[in-house]
Amino acid sequence: MRTLSLLTILTSFAHAQDFLHYKFDGNCSNEVINYANGPQALPQNGVLSSSSTLSPFQTGVFGGALAGGNISTSVGPVFHNRVTTGWNPSTQPVTGDLTMAWFMRQRNLPATSLAYLMGAPTGGFRLFTNGVGGTGLYQRVILASGGNGTNASIANDFFLPGTVFDVQAAAAQGWVHIAMVVDSAAQTAIWYANGQPVLTLNSVPGALINAAGPFMLGAYSTAATAGGSPYDLDEFVMSFRAYTPAEILLLSLAPKAGDGDYQSGTSTQCGTLVLGSSGGAPSFGNAAYGLDLTSSGPSVYALLFGFDRCTFGGILPLPMDAGILAPVATGCTLLTDQLATLSGVMASSSANLPFPIGASAGFAGLQFFSQAVALEVASGALSASNGFVLQVGW
Repeated sequence: MRTLSLLTILTSFAHAQDFLHYKFDGNCSNEVINYANGPQALPQNGVLSSSSTLSPFQTGVFGGALAGGNISTSVGPVFHNRVTTGWNPSTQPVTGDLTMAWFMRQRNLPATSLAYLMGAPTGGFRLFTNGVGGTGLYQRVILASGGNGTNASIANDFFLPGTVFDVQAAAAQGWVHIAMVVDSAAQTAIWYANGQPVLTLNSVPGALINAAGPFMLGAYSTAATAGGSPYDLDEFVMSFRAYTPAEILLLSLAPKAGDGDYQSGTSTQCGTLVLGSSGGAPSFGNAAYGLDLTSSGPSVYALLFGFDRCTFGGILPLPMDAGILAPVATGCTLLTDQLATLSGVMASSSANLPFPIGASAGFAGLQFFSQAVALEVASGALSASNGFVLQVGW
């Protein structure tokens, strides 16, 4: 397989400092975890909303996927599945290098109405098919200049004509990987399809995005008349770095490493314990990767690991009050299944727990959900942390 042969060279790439990375794997919560790892990552998780009684999740390329909505009354009731990211380009604008990549697959017919895969409510920053986009993709207001648009903002738009790559036809057959890469140093903007470059613009000084947010996936606005997307989406990545052609190919073939915290809708938690990570991303061969615990003082801790954040033991729905399992933990919210436990002592208010990642391709896509609990030595108070997930990849 192409995927396995490429995994032998994955360690030659530095892990990107991504801004957004959604895997859409949590089908029991409207919290969409941001797996982007590094100082540029957006700290907020996405929020899912749906106007349908159907599940907003589908089986994806690597795990789950955001299900497409319906924009055609000839198919059935119009509905959307939308993820609001929390990123407002007007207060956090993008200039210079940019990569945006995702998998897409037709869920319902795109008909002839504008089908918006993503965008922001005002300022024109939107990606759609149909209309001037034809059977290709039309990204409005993304380039500083040098664009190839046919709309009002020609110099700022980035258009992939259907005559170059028919996105609608490809997505109707199954999953297709799409990427846009803007490289300010090379002065290029490139469309990719299934890991291969299909259209290149030259003399592009860089990206420029400053529309009023929040940025959304599956739609561009909460307005009922704003429309939505009939396409399933998976593995959405956005980075303030221009990915190399080899990295785009890898995105189309293999799961990307990432981690992130989650709360599964809980607004309060007992204590102040925090679980995070350090040492980069959980990528193949990263011996420096570790999990970090921060508490209010020296503590005895237990770190729970499981493969599920939706049920405990495959039966009890999560999240749930941990007092159901142990009365002393009443008031603490359990956020992960427990297949294994790692215990220890924190001599101070923080601890780093080494979690080296193996170099074998067999670990690709392996995902752990975790949560820490700690008993503070001085006060005897019990604390439970946020949930934390890591997925091994390139």
